[in-house]
Amino acid sequence: MLPEGWKLGDFGSIGKWTGGGTPSKANDHFWTGGTIPWVSPKDMTSGKICGTEDYITPEAIKNSATRLYPAGSVMIVTRSGILRKKLPVAIAELPITVNQDLKVLPYNKQFSPEYVYNYILCFNNEILNTCAKEGTTVESIDTNSFLGFPIKLPPLPEQKKIAAILSTWDRAIEGTEKLLANSQQQKKALMQQLLTGKKRLAGFTGEWRNLKLKTFLQESVIPSPQPDPKKRITVRLNLNGVEKREVRGTESIDATNYFTRKAGQFIYGKQNIHKGAFGIIPKILDGFETSQDIPCFDFLPNVCPAWFFYYFTRENIHHTLETKMTGTGSKRLNQKTFLNLTCHAPPIPEQQAIAAVLSTADEEITAIESDLSRLRQEKKALMQQLLTGKRRVKVD
Repeated sequence: MLPEGWKLGDFGSIGKWTGGGTPSKANDHFWTGGTIPWVSPKDMTSGKICGTEDYITPEAIKNSATRLYPAGSVMIVTRSGILRKKLPVAIAELPITVNQDLKVLPYNKQFSPEYVYNYILCFNNEILNTCAKEGTTVESIDTNSFLGFPIKLPPLPEQKKIAAILSTWDRAIEGTEKLLANSQQQKKALMQQLLTGKKRLAGFTGEWRNLKLKTFLQESVIPSPQPDPKKRITVRLNLNGVEKREVRGTESIDATNYFTRKAGQFIYGKQNIHKGAFGIIPKILDGFETSQDIPCFDFLPNVCPAWFFYYFTRENIHHTLETKMTGTGSKRLNQKTFLNLTCHAPPIPEQQAIAAVLSTADEEITAIESDLSRLRQEKKALMQQLLTGKRRVKVD
């Protein structure tokens, strides 16, 4: 049932959605010195388009299939691999052009762009499930199905009031995202300084030494007494480590040998350590099984495990590890080669102090991530109420 004063329409009823095109790359006059934003799917990473990777010239608009759209226009991606996961939607903050993989609803005074934008966000999954083309090589949206997708439309003043309320959450989310990005960048800078010795913590003057990893680690080869396929979980290792995420790579059921892994041990993926696939096993994964493709190590007493983990999450270190991988097909980093790698290490007290500083940075990042998740959930719940009329707003 529609709220009083609301109408049921579809996306096609609120305006004419049109597309764009790609000016010839062979014509320098279309691109060189261009000042007009040209939007393609790679630019659709946020809800506002303030700039683009590519710009075109006025001559390109005159002599190609693209056209100029005013600020306030709403755009969606209709052809891109990203449609496997979501339907990108954005509002132009300035006049723009688009390529052939987008559809645009030009701004007019008959609707609130922010209302339409939020409606598409709110019903993103439903639109994808209803309007996705089948049997295409690249994920696509069927334009006719999209134009026929229903939208509940309150009077324009109420659209604007709903959009204004939701924009409050957008500003809070945007501010928290910036805070998170700053904190992550600060932590990255700290890691590059503290883990390389470029910056020393106050009170530490001990000499750093180049030591092989076998100084800190001992391989664990505890065979599983009664191999249990139920314990062969999918583990996803990455730059954040096992403590943050799952471990990547499902273990083969018919592997020759299986080994029991314990909480607190260090593990890595032989085939993808160059991508940062390593971490410390958390308590929740204690006792799971892997084959020899995920080697496991016990920490020796002369190393701080947290420092060791941070050392291997430094930016670009995976490029160094990649040079040590061998094999003709799938390259791997075997245990012997790994243990003979060298790292530049401070005395244990300084290792512990460095780990404590970086752990504090992690805690701050986790707190911000929690705030961001809460804000997104609050906005999602509010959209479900306001955009369906279950909760009405007062219009001045």
